[in-house]
Amino acid sequence: MTKILADDLEDNEFLSLVEFMRSVSDKKFVRRGKRVEVTGLTNKKVKFFLGKFLHANRLSEHRVLDTTAALEIVRIKPEKGEKKRTKKSAPLKYPVPYGPPVPLAIRPKLRVEWQGKPPPEKKHYRKRY
Repeated sequence: MTKILADDLEDNEFLSLVEFMRSVSDKKFVRRGKRVEVTGLTNKKVKFFLGKFLHANRLSEHRVLDTTAALEIVRIKPEKGEKKRTKKSAPLKYPVPYGPPVPLAIRPKLRVEWQGKPPPEKKHYRKRY
């Protein structure tokens, strides 16, 4: 005999749980408040059906807990973790350059003088229209 405790489910969800369990199995069910006793099914099968029910009804915040006495449907509340506070620095007053500095004007010694003919243009084999 397997007991199902569904204290965290609302009344309409609990009624749909009972209907679901009756539809998937033809075994004997005894309902007392928000507790259901199932005879003839193993704990593993009942837990599987409960998980299937929760998934089918989009109750993702609920889980099935297997205790020694019964299977409990429990609502999982997410813990509110402390936010990590990062030290925010003051915004930069001027932009920081990344990479090598870009010359603003070409210095005369960096200029290349052509000696002789300029390099030949590449030959294009496709016709340009």
